[in-house]
Amino acid sequence: MEYIEKLDWNKITNSHFIEFGVIAFIILIIYSISSLWIKKSNFNIDHKRRLTSNARGLFTFILVMTALLIWSNEIYSVMLSLAAIGAALAIATKEFLLCVGGGFYKTVARPFTIGDRIEVDGVRGDVIEFGFISTQLMEVGPGDLTHQYTGRSVNIPNSRFLDTNIINESFSTEYVLHVFKVPIQKDSNWEMHHKELLEVANLECNQYIERGERHFKKIANKRQVDIPSIQPRVNIKVIDTNTINLVVRVTIPSTLRGKIEQKIIKEYLNKVL
Repeated sequence: MEYIEKLDWNKITNSHFIEFGVIAFIILIIYSISSLWIKKSNFNIDHKRRLTSNARGLFTFILVMTALLIWSNEIYSVMLSLAAIGAALAIATKEFLLCVGGGFYKTVARPFTIGDRIEVDGVRGDVIEFGFISTQLMEVGPGDLTHQYTGRSVNIPNSRFLDTNIINESFSTEYVLHVFKVPIQKDSNWEMHHKELLEVANLECNQYIERGERHFKKIANKRQVDIPSIQPRVNIKVIDTNTINLVVRVTIPSTLRGKIEQKIIKEYLNKVL
């Protein structure tokens, strides 16, 4: 704005307009003479039209360039002021624009939809509403320890989806490969714990294997990926010199993750304790 205030508007309206008027008058005279010459020439009609059109375009270009050269300093000052205003607006509305951009990304890429359970930047929950500015989750937790609602809703600005990984736990809607950990002491009985936990997992989840296999075959054919192994399994991960994690993976209905996990753990503890 400071540049605009410093402009000498009297000078613009007087000397510049007179200067532009004289040049425009000269250009108009030359254009008129050229048009008259073209009309009286012996060229055919099509050629005359092309020459007239080209002449009109050329003289219009010269007129515009003349105006730009005459008012170049003033135009430069105005453009600087507009650029400063634009930069200030961009800074002031940065977060809003990022939220709108995140909303557009979410609409086009569709990394999740309403009803999916997602985790974004440590926040985990079921999507209950999303718009172009924010997305609302019904929180599940704490963390990934349980699958129960905490009773709180969380609003996530859509800008977070542009720079944060989105974990979608409901990628396969009907059945999921559910993973959870059971820590045990690192001693000579670890093989017995492993065996008992695997037996319980097979007992609780065998009824879902056939339907789960059909579900994952359908997804594999649709997305051109390999079919995952869906049989219950228990992997071993050494945490430190005293602790081993038994990592359980089972194929179960997505709506029964929490219930079946708790059932497996309870049956396992009843056997080993």
